[in-house]
Parts: sequence; structure tokens; C-alpha cells
Amino acid sequence: MTGRIHPMHRSERRVAWVIQVLVVIGILVVLVGDLLGGGATDRPATDGTAAQTDVSDPAGSTATTAIDAAPTTGATTGGTVGVSSTTGIPATTVPVRTFTLVATGDIISHGAVAERADANVDEGWDYSEMFRRVRPVLAGADLALCHLESPLSMDDEDLSFSGTFRVPSSLADAIAGAGYDGCSLASNHALDSGRSSVDATLHHLRRVGLGTAGMADSADAAGPAWYEPGGIRVAHLSYTDLMNGRDLPTDPPWLVGHLDPAGVEADVAAAVADGAEFVVVSLHWGEEYRVQPTDRQAMLVDRLLAMPDLDLVLGHHAHVVQPVIRRDGKAAVIGLGNFLTNQPGDEENPCSACPPSTQDGFIAWFAVADGADGPRVVDAGYVPTWVDREHAFEIVPIGIGDPGQVDPAVLAESAARTAAVVEPGLRRLEFTAG
Repeated sequence: MTGRIHPMHRSERRVAWVIQVLVVIGILVVLVGDLLGGGATDRPATDGTAAQTDVSDPAGSTATTAIDAAPTTGATTGGTVGVSSTTGIPATTVPVRTFTLVATGDIISHGAVAERADANVDEGWDYSEMFRRVRPVLAGADLALCHLESPLSMDDEDLSFSGTFRVPSSLADAIAGAGYDGCSLASNHALDSGRSSVDATLHHLRRVGLGTAGMADSADAAGPAWYEPGGIRVAHLSYTDLMNGRDLPTDPPWLVGHLDPAGVEADVAAAVADGAEFVVVSLHWGEEYRVQPTDRQAMLVDRLLAMPDLDLVLGHHAHVVQPVIRRDGKAAVIGLGNFLTNQPGDEENPCSACPPSTQDGFIAWFAVADGADGPRVVDAGYVPTWVDREHAFEIVPIGIGDPGQVDPAVLAESAARTAAVVEPGLRRLEFTAG
């Protein structure tokens, strides 16, 4: 990559930031003095408190931001969806770089999901309608990240939906059309068909222009996905702690990201050396259907959040919503739940171990702003979601134009289950539709 950024350490950025602020304040003082004093040489002294532009805690700020999404054709949400949120970004004459990020849980094309996608069109598979209700929220963020757990088929001639996954490649088109910018891919299913799972999945995600993390088809392709929302350079890394029927790390080790704390720390440091200012790590970990974190998850969360340059952790695999931790301008979503699956199953595809909460998920939303120590999470919220498996497998963002065919009590129960787990780490966002 040309023009590579050579970043400073966060302590150096603090000094540079303070100097920049003082220079700007000094210029403003000179200009104001010229205007008011006709160029007098006696300038008023600058109070050091006037240079304070650090990002305050969300509770202490009055600034607001919004996610404004473009209209979605045919969506019952009625066009523009705005998310009003206190972000902790102070009103100041000094520009502060900011961006918003959304992330979602497991996307798995179980057989019943693929059957519905097949029924949507005369030929092939079309998943796009399943995302139409959530598109305004996803597309309205500066950076949207998915987690694709089911590998794609290269030519759709070898599909598999039970035990191992090779799912229709058009799922990539639907993910891109939903407003995502990229996906994490490291999971226990990443090598369901061996190396071909990696090759096919990467081929189709690249074909539709999505960033990828957690799979690599060469040593040179391993490493983070890169984004630059709001002028802030973001690195996205992806790892799995599980691999069905295979050993970790994989052979070669760069094929699928392996959750080793020391390795993660080294990768984060390398990303910062390559210019990352904000680092996101997606983790496939924990135990299925367990809400409370395992001892290993709890230990790893503490270790990850203690890494000075790691800013946001996004967890998957449990298929149920798990708690959220916010600490010192960082956040860890231990489990985002399911976003699009056929769980808890049906008569043809039963899942006796799956609780009703496997139909729940949420869109995690984060506001990030520059501060003295670099970009940090200054606000966080969520939108509860529920998969309408009886009607077209639509993902329902609860509280945004709820579908009339779904019992409101069912949606309320789903939202209450999610709230009981993720609040107060996240607050439920309020929406306006116009």
C-alpha cells in the first residue's frame, strides 16, 4: 500500500493533540484580538482550561449525532430512519474525527433459510428481502460489520446445509446490499469443506466488494481488513477458538484466524504499526446456548481489554445474546446472538437444545470519537432483532415499523430477553421514521 501511515504511540498522540489544540487556540486568540483591538500588541492571556477539548463521558455531554439511512424500496419502515444519540462529543471549534459502527450476530443459511431464498426468485436464491427491514440501520452507519458463519459455495452445485455448510453464493450479494462493509469469517465452520471453503467464501465476498477478516487464501492476504470511516483508520481482525473436527491452529496457520491471546496481541501491535488508530477484534468462542460467559471468555475479555491498542471486541458462536462490558473507552460484546438463522429449528430440522432466545439478536451500535488518547468508544447502544421464521425469514428490528403479521407480544418478549442481558452496558436506541 502506498502512502502508509507511520503512527505515533498513544502517549505521543496525546502530546501532539495538545500541541495542535494550543496552536489552534493561539491562532483564534490572535485573530479575535486583531478584530477587537485593532491590532494592539497587548494580547489577553490564554487560560489553560480554554484548550480543553477532550471527549467527555457520555453522561456529561450535550452533543448529539444521528444515523440517517437512505430510503429502502418497499420497506415498511417508511424511508429515512434516524438514530438520535448522545455521543459524548463536545461542542468545539476544533474538528473532532468521529464515526459510527454497527455489528451483528451469526448469519447462517440453514436449509430452511435457503429454501425461502429459493422461493423468492424463479432461478437461483435471493436473500435480499430477509435484510430489508434492517437495511436502514446497517446502511446508516459509517462502518457495518457482519459475521458470516456458513461458508459459501463456489458454483452452487455442491450445496450442504446439515453438519457442514456450503450455501448459495448469492448470500454475499444480499449481505452487500444490506449495507455491510465487511464480515468476520473465522468460525468453527470455516473449514467445513477444507481449503475450498476459504477460497469460495473469499471469492464471492470480494466479488461484491466486502472486506474480509479471519480467512486468508495466501500468507500475503492474512491480516486485518482495513476501513477508514470518518478519516479514522480502522483494522478489523477475526479469530476462532473452535474448529469442527480439526486442530487449531490450522495448517497453514494463516488459513483461519486462531484465538491465541499472545498472537492476538502481536497482530494488534502489527496493525497499529501499519497505521491502525482503532482496532476491532471479532471472536468465535464460548459455549452454544449459554448466556453467561465461560471462565475462558471472562479471562480473555479482561486480557483483551487490557491491551492498550485494542478498542472493541465482538463475540459470536453461542447463538444467544451474551453480556456487554464497557471499560475505559473500550467495549466487549461477548455474544451478539443470532442475526439470520433457522434456530430454534422446526419439525424437519429440530434443535432440541435450542432455547427460544436463539431467535433473538441485536444490532450493536457504537459512536467513536478522537480524544487525547486517540479514537475511543464514547457511546454505545443497540437495536433488538428477531427472525420472523414464519413469514419470509425477515430480520425484524424491534420497534422500527414492526410487521403486522407478528404478534406484538412475541416481539416484546424477545426484546425483554435481550434487554435483560445487554443493559445497562448498552442502551436501547430510539428511532424516528420519516
